[in-house]
Amino acid sequence: MAVNELSLETPYVEKLPPVAKPPAEGKKPKSWTNVQKIAFRIAFLYILFLCIPTYPKFYTDLLELKFSKITYHNWQSIVAFWPPQIVLIESEEGVFGILNYINLILVFVGAVIGGTIWTLLDKKSTQYSKLYYWIRVLARYRLAYGMVGWGLKKAFPMQMVYPTVGMLNTPFIDFAEKKLYWSHVGISFEYTVFLGFAEIVPGLLLLYRKTAVLGAALAAVVTFNICIANHAYDAGVAVPAAYFAIIGIFIAWYDLPKIWNLLVNEKDILQPYRFNPVFTEKWQKYLVNGVKWTFNMVFVPVAAGLWAYGFFNGNNYNIPSTPGLPDTKGLYNVTEFRLNNQVLPYSPTDSIRWQDAIFEDWSSLSYRTNRGAIADRMIGYSPLRVKNDKKNTKLNQVNTQDSDQLAKKKLNRDLGVTRWEVGGMAGERRYFFYQADPEKQVLHLQNKNKNHAQETQELHYRRPSANRIVLSGRNEFNDSIYVVLDKVEKKYPLVEGRQTTLSSF
Repeated sequence: MAVNELSLETPYVEKLPPVAKPPAEGKKPKSWTNVQKIAFRIAFLYILFLCIPTYPKFYTDLLELKFSKITYHNWQSIVAFWPPQIVLIESEEGVFGILNYINLILVFVGAVIGGTIWTLLDKKSTQYSKLYYWIRVLARYRLAYGMVGWGLKKAFPMQMVYPTVGMLNTPFIDFAEKKLYWSHVGISFEYTVFLGFAEIVPGLLLLYRKTAVLGAALAAVVTFNICIANHAYDAGVAVPAAYFAIIGIFIAWYDLPKIWNLLVNEKDILQPYRFNPVFTEKWQKYLVNGVKWTFNMVFVPVAAGLWAYGFFNGNNYNIPSTPGLPDTKGLYNVTEFRLNNQVLPYSPTDSIRWQDAIFEDWSSLSYRTNRGAIADRMIGYSPLRVKNDKKNTKLNQVNTQDSDQLAKKKLNRDLGVTRWEVGGMAGERRYFFYQADPEKQVLHLQNKNKNHAQETQELHYRRPSANRIVLSGRNEFNDSIYVVLDKVEKKYPLVEGRQTTLSSF
């Protein structure tokens, strides 16, 4: 056999070039550059200050928490607390208007100063992998619970509710921008629930380390969109939304270069060094898992249960829970109006005579007259609740927790509900809460506008027919009035169009 012939006993094996092995998880990390270390020190302090509640009201509410009388409002104030409030600049946008970005800027300036001092004191550290890991953990859970807390308000639609009959009979020009925005979202139950899960899903993804980057990226996109919408409609929470977006970007930043190289540059990604804590003792593992699952169970399922209970048991913070007179919901023409036994003919300029009246499903009666009112600027669950300054009399200063306090004292909560009907509405319609006495057939009315809370009425009612209501008694000026109301079968294009669209599927 020739020398160059292949032997049957020695099979041919092709020699392949060696394959580079990715670095192991436990490989020693590379030293960071000076720029990386300085940037991290500033970012670490910035995110740390953003993720820790810095206003005293948070800790006051936490210490005063009574688990036997807890509500979803209590949990909301814990899981979705607000960004730092070093300076509060009140305006028509509330305390979270565009001027209050100054708080995020001031915290960043403080982080730069702290990072500079840290750099001067720390000359030996070559990298901060451990600190980077733990600050991302803090940011992940801060953002996760906040996103879930925000999302539950929409998944159980109590933030953006269906327009009331009174709102459907109010000209657009009389709506505050935020009121108009919330109303056009609330007209679609399904879309509102979708928006809720668009916030809840990123929050849940953030709770799991392997999906945290995806959750952070989604949270940043969603909250940035909320920020833009709030600026467009002066909705009042633009700064908290931007604050959440910043935290989301910080969490996702760690993997963004690798994602860019993979998807854009189409390069293979070698597994870099990644610090993961190693717990060797059993008690350490039990402690970590116990803390994690306790907080996850408390802040997710328990919070969801409280919101579900509020939604399905008449504790909607934007809708009163006291049932109104049966079969009275709708718009009524004022057929006859007497003041001190004198008939007042219809006149659009009359400041006393009612022009029309509206009964809601709940115990609310509103009527339109040519008499202006001081607009109640409260719209929904306002972030102004954190200031709690009773001496402040500026136009935005109100207490939004009164509905919870009234309910806990077993008093009627409807005067304390956050005034969705009247809040953010200018014009000539006046809204009254009423308590009905069916035996005496009497309505005890009180103006729902906190600026006119002294206005009360006591009116007897009769129901001569299904579509007619007769009211008589004393109005808010202690004058004798007699009012005949006839129901109008009015169709609303917004509602009809929505129902037509749904029936076509």
